Amino acid sequence: MEQQAQIPMNFSLNDARDINCECGSGVFMTGMKFKKVSRLITGGAKDSIIPIEVFLCTQCGKTLQELLPEELREKQSIAE
Repeated sequence: MEQQAQIPMNFSLNDARDINCECGSGVFMTGMKFKKVSRLITGGAKDSIIPIEVFLCTQCGKTLQELLPEELREKQSIAE
């Protein structure tokens, strides 16, 4: 999983840029996505469940791809 860069403590939020959805909204709510990993892969007695926190646009409902782990992001076509 990607590590967030350390943020210096001597900055102003005025210097930070907003993160917006493709639809233009900048308001998100949290949700959960779950992945199941087979016990054959983990070697455990049962399948494992991995919870993944996601951020959903409150206007259109799309997942904010920028904050997902790289392997869970939707692939974008070259034409976009």
